[in-house]
Amino acid sequence: MMAVRVKICGITREADVDSAVSMGADAVGFISGFPASPRNISLERAGELASRVPPFVSAVLVTTGETIQRSESDVRKTGIGTIQLYGDAVDPGAVRTSLGVRLIRPYLVKSEGTRPAKAESNGFDALLTDTYRAGRQGGTGIISDWDFCRRIREEILPVRMILSGGLRPENVAEGIRAVRPFAVDVSSGVESSPGVKDPDKIAEFIRRAREANLQ
Repeated sequence: MMAVRVKICGITREADVDSAVSMGADAVGFISGFPASPRNISLERAGELASRVPPFVSAVLVTTGETIQRSESDVRKTGIGTIQLYGDAVDPGAVRTSLGVRLIRPYLVKSEGTRPAKAESNGFDALLTDTYRAGRQGGTGIISDWDFCRRIREEILPVRMILSGGLRPENVAEGIRAVRPFAVDVSSGVESSPGVKDPDKIAEFIRRAREANLQ
């Protein structure tokens, strides 16, 4: 099995970028355009933090189509090459052409009324599953239905699938074994308080994810 990648998302501090990178994260994520989130930062701040990310580690901007439309030049100035793009009225081809980025499509998993994953993934480089919660666009911290997520992974091939939703050091290995995703994404599961990462939890999460690759 190809090694599962690890993304540490919702980073707000230089120390947390450095911790994630030093402990072996494959990607780090910065959230901008979600004022209600304790992990929300300005595009300028996202660019500052992304400048600390070394070669061979990916920086990901988590934002909305509305933010891009309103502040495209500021998005470009961040220098971030991958965007996790929220919003239904978004043309991924136009965003890709305009900004020259790779695109991740967030996909909220719910028991009823979930739109077909294959259609949702069209035009994107990867699809990220998260758990549906009314009034929230993601980052719920609720564990997804892993059997359903595995079926999504199979449905959208060759588009890659990223597993998120309620992951933490204690369950990431189980999630990887159940779903076999391309990558896993964690935010609140490695925090000491909202928006503040715990280096010990980051290290443990990555360690257990790596061990699951060998099982």
